[in-house]
Amino acid sequence: MKAEQFTVRLATAEDDPAIAALVVDGFLDKFRPIFGSRVDRALRIMEKWVALEHVSGGVTSLVTEGYSNSELAGSVGVRTAPSREDVLARGLWRALNRNLGLPRTLWATTLLSYPRYSYRASEAYVERLVVSPAFRRQGIARLLLTAAEDLARESGKESVGLHVSGNNLGALRLYEAEGYVEAGRQRSFLTGYFLDIREWLYLRKEL
Repeated sequence: MKAEQFTVRLATAEDDPAIAALVVDGFLDKFRPIFGSRVDRALRIMEKWVALEHVSGGVTSLVTEGYSNSELAGSVGVRTAPSREDVLARGLWRALNRNLGLPRTLWATTLLSYPRYSYRASEAYVERLVVSPAFRRQGIARLLLTAAEDLARESGKESVGLHVSGNNLGALRLYEAEGYVEAGRQRSFLTGYFLDIREWLYLRKEL
């Protein structure tokens, strides 16, 4: 299938488990150092996080379906409203502590705190853009990114921002081709050493 054969729709609460599975599968190389031998529990933690983002994080998710309506080919989250950071922090802490225990929770929250983003009322923020391995190289990432930008415009935003790791060359090429330009960088010794991510690039596109 090609990208034009896929459709993008707003996610519902019933999609949360499938979105979480996409994120864990798509970023497994990042989750393994954080969760260690308990990486199997990343899925239930991510399910909680996705649900929290939808309820308290100002995030709307978009999904595109695969060969059947029960299979998601990709998803993206778009933050268009302020988030209740206290609610998100407490919810994530409880989910991590319940599944990992206190020592690993402290470790996970430290690494998961990167990259840092401050909400801007005039800007939408794109996060966790992910495509299932079975549907990659079919233009779905670009399709989802375009849909995210459309949602930002409908929400009255003037720009779209996102973070990408400096070593994710494929994603960088996509974003640059779509008109995103670098607007800032964050460096972290911790994520550089443990996740092999030395720099997080903040990219922005004016709408």
